[in-house]
Parts: sequence; structure tokens; C-alpha cells
Amino acid sequence: MFKKEQNLTEGSIPKTLVLFALPFVVANLLQALYGACDLIIIGHFTKESAAISSVAIGAQVMHLVMSFIIGFSSGTTVLIGHAFGAEKFDEIQKIANTVLIFFSILAITVLLAMFCFSPNLIHIMQTPSEAYIEAVNYVKICSFGIIFIFMFNAVSSILRGVGNSMVPMMFVAIGGGVNIILDLIFIGLLNFGVKGAAIATVISQGICTLGLVLYVKMNKFSFELKFRKARFYFEKIKNIIKLGLPLSFQDSMVQMSFIILLSLANKMGVDSSAGYGSANRLNGFTMLPAFSFAMALTPIVAQNMGAKKRLRAKYTLYTAISYTFVFGLICLIWQQTNPESAVRIFTSDADVIREGASYLKSFSFDLIIVPFVFCTNAFFTGCGHTWFSMANNLLAALLIRVPLAFIITTVFGKTLFNLGIAAPVASICSVIVALIYLKSGYWRKGQNFT
Repeated sequence: MFKKEQNLTEGSIPKTLVLFALPFVVANLLQALYGACDLIIIGHFTKESAAISSVAIGAQVMHLVMSFIIGFSSGTTVLIGHAFGAEKFDEIQKIANTVLIFFSILAITVLLAMFCFSPNLIHIMQTPSEAYIEAVNYVKICSFGIIFIFMFNAVSSILRGVGNSMVPMMFVAIGGGVNIILDLIFIGLLNFGVKGAAIATVISQGICTLGLVLYVKMNKFSFELKFRKARFYFEKIKNIIKLGLPLSFQDSMVQMSFIILLSLANKMGVDSSAGYGSANRLNGFTMLPAFSFAMALTPIVAQNMGAKKRLRAKYTLYTAISYTFVFGLICLIWQQTNPESAVRIFTSDADVIREGASYLKSFSFDLIIVPFVFCTNAFFTGCGHTWFSMANNLLAALLIRVPLAFIITTVFGKTLFNLGIAAPVASICSVIVALIYLKSGYWRKGQNFT
């Protein structure tokens, strides 16, 4: 094992979890700043609801791409983690070689798809007419960064599988800093507006991706990035698809469910659209610890399952839930007592603040439920049971959250408060299913990927 890699199967469980999860928290915080800075700077420099709505809607479409790639990245991390835990280092190199080729093919395919279909998708989302053109422009410009997004996630997934969450965080930090500076230049100084936000995002993505690749090539790990000599191992691609496809489909469909909910908000008018977008940007931060600890939990569980330490993996799950629940409770209290102060971070428009605060009053109860949802599904993913994680998430998103949102807004009125009720109800259903599966013990039947 090289010094920049970490064995996650030994030592204090709370200490191992926290130290490994902190870089995920920081990295995801900075990733959220990518979009949040676009929205904050657009809101304060343009002072236009249409501009805020354009960036919020465009970002939601790009999140669909991120959801697609994160699924395959998580599958790769599980494969690498199992091999690392079992000390099969030759398998790690084979997986790394396959991932580089596979992700490159996926990136080109998704890039072409975004150019062809993103205008139609934005139209289907019931985007307000004032925001439509700028939202399309935002997505088309951001699509040039898809190659960088896929490559960054490919390399990061390998690193996290071998126990290194620090290096990806370092380069996300660099990209985040560059993004903020370029936002201020393109939007504040040059008045490029929505297009400036998109250009800043693509450039920052390119810088952090190229930096990460160069860093890995210049340092010693249990794998090498051999772009020219990369080989395609069909057994490895089969396992990546077996693990990653359910997660990718799950994340994409869950993101699609949020796009459907956004379309409901868009029908309520541009102020509601902007308020919903601002509130969701905030939730990107308030749910960040639960999401980050869940991301960290997957490689920890994968290594422990590879090393046959199932009880340690289960105790790590309980620890992750307890830590993230406390943070969610604090955020719930804040959003229930003063939701306007939360939305005011993103805009000074009184109408947008009113609408966003209304949404947070009902949605915010989800903050104390998602720690259970995220962490249990991440645990099952680390065990290799990605099909269950997919089924559980799709149940909550498509069969409960979306239909319930339609029913509530139709029966009780088309308001953001009513729209927000569906989320915590769906999450409760997901938790019940996950706890039943955990109690069954079926997760102990680990998968052999090496």
C-alpha cells in the first residue's frame, strides 16, 4: 500500500469515518459553490428573476448529467474498494484501465445527446418564456465541460476506492476558487450575464480536471493512468455496468423527478420558479453533510466487505447516521424559525424570498429524514447491492414523491408550500423499506467482483 492510500478496515470507526468523510464534505461544499456562486452573483448583479430562473433551470439539467456519471463513479469506487480490501492490487490496475476508456466513450455520447436534446428538455420543464433562451444557452455552454466532468469523476472514483478522499477535494477547491473569480469577472465586470456564469463553470472544471490527472501521474499509487496504453477488460466493464448502471439509472431518474417538480414550480410563475430554484440551492448545502458522509460510507463499506469485516461496516453505518442527523436537526430548526434569512442569501427580490421561504417551511422536515435515506442506500451500495438501492430510491422518487406532489398541489392549491410536502413523506417510505432490508440480513451476502 502506498503512502497516499488508506486502509479503511482498521482503527477507530468514528475517527476513520470523520477523517475520510471531511474531504467529501469540503469537496461537495465547493461543488455546491460552483452553482451557488452563479446564482448569488447573477441575482445580485442582474437583479432579474428571469436570470435567476435561467441559471437554476440550466443547473438542474446539468445535475441530470452529474447524476448519470456519479452512478458509474460509485460503481467504480465499490469495485476498487473490494479489490483494495482483499489486497488484489493487480485487479485495481485492470479496473483503472477499463474505467478510462469506458468513461471517455460515455462522455462523448452524453455531450452529443445534450446538444441535440437539451432545448426540448428545457421546454418540457415548463420553463417560463422569459427564462427559456438563456437557460438553453447556459446548458449548451456548460455541455462543453462534460468531458472534464466525466474524467474528473473517473479518476476521483479510483482514488476514493483506494482510500484517498483528500486529493479530489484539493482540486475541487482549486476549481471552486477559479469559478468564483471568473464569475465576478464575466458577470460583474464584463456583464456577460447567464453566459458568463456558464463559461466560468466550464473553465474551472477544465482546470481542476487537468490538475488532478497531472497530480496522479506525477505521484505513486497502486495504479497508473495509462491513457495511451489503456486496455479494455470485458470482465471489468461487465462489473462496472452491473454495479454502476443501477446507480446511474437511479440517480438520473431521481434527478428527473426533481425536474418534474421544477416544472410544477415553473407553472406557478417566474417568482415561484426562482424561489424554488433558490431554495433548492440552499438545500444543496443543508443536505451536504448527509450526502457527503454517504459518499464516504460507500468506499469504507466496500473495503470492509472485501476484507470480510461485515460487523465493522454495519457499525460505520450507524455512526454516519447519528452524525448527519444532528446537523439536519439544526438546519430544520433554522428553516422553520427564519426561512426568509436562508433564501435572502441568494436574492434580494422580496417576491422570490417569500416564495422560497414558503417552500422551505414544508420541505425542511426532510432534513432529519435524509440522513437515514442517504446512509442506508450508500451502505447497501458498498455491499454491492446496487439493485436494491436503485429500487428503493425509484420507489420514493417516482412512485411516491412525484405523484404525491401532483395530488397535493391539485387538491390543496398550486403553492410551493404544498409542493414541498411530498419530499419528507417519500423519504419516510424509503427509510421504512431500507430498515426492513437491513434487518433481513440479505446485505451480508457480499458480491465477488475480484
